[in-house]
Amino acid sequence: MKYLVTNIKWDTDGEDVDLPTEIIVELDAETEEHRDNYEKIELISDYITNETGFCHKGFSTEPPLDE
Repeated sequence: MKYLVTNIKWDTDGEDVDLPTEIIVELDAETEEHRDNYEKIELISDYITNETGFCHKGFSTEPPLDE
């Protein structure tokens, strides 16, 4: 399933950088079937950091994933 990640609250330590406002993350069928929402949020969080090189302080997804 694909998740549109928005409202990313970037943690840039005051650095002036051009970061995306939206990211699409796709989780495979096995992940969707065997992971709870908390684990999916953690996977998406790791993806955001790995792809951009920056940490964040939260985000929203569509469809929503609630902890």
